[in-house]
Amino acid sequence: MARRTNQATAKRASVRVRPERISAAVVIDTASEIADTEGFDAVSLTRVAKELGVTQPGLYRHVDGIHELRRALVLRARELLVADLTEAAIGRTRDEALTLVAAAWRKFSRVHPGLYEATNRVPTLGDDELEASVQRVVTVIAKSMSGYRLAANEQVHAARSLRSALHGFVALERDAGHPPGAQLDESFEQLVLLLVAGVRAMEAAAPLALAPTPRAQPRPARTATRRR
Repeated sequence: MARRTNQATAKRASVRVRPERISAAVVIDTASEIADTEGFDAVSLTRVAKELGVTQPGLYRHVDGIHELRRALVLRARELLVADLTEAAIGRTRDEALTLVAAAWRKFSRVHPGLYEATNRVPTLGDDELEASVQRVVTVIAKSMSGYRLAANEQVHAARSLRSALHGFVALERDAGHPPGAQLDESFEQLVLLLVAGVRAMEAAAPLALAPTPRAQPRPARTATRRR
């Protein structure tokens, strides 16, 4: 891990950004790289300023303190996660869509470990923009289940449950919370099978009102009768 960190730091140091070219986006990009290579807690204004070759006060022209920077990382993380989940579900439906979305979730946590950690490190409640970002995560999962015969509210409830299960698994995996020697790939496959089976069970228990309504047969034309 130390070697990886040193290599990443050396690479970033070799491509320092000119002070006049620094923007809020550049600051967030740099913080994202630090988070993914060294962990979310490694992100600080001092560290970002050092990576960019500027003084810490100079960053305040682009970001309003460490809380604002970490909040921006949460938004960046959820934006990227939604993009990956959306791409995984394109052209897929039912079990396949759900399975690929689950795999994309786990892959994101591995490719962007620091950003993934950021997703739940800043309080969301009461912040309209953060609340909307987490809602987008739930919505994209719910949409991946559109092929199942579920009411809209059932899709949302299922999406929240799926998000909780996937987050729980990858959080334990990231923090070495599983027993030593555990076959985690196989365990993840089993988790996805359980989730798919659960959604199927919800579908099977769906009210009859959700069943396709048969088309009404056209009424036979009434023939006029002549009076005699």
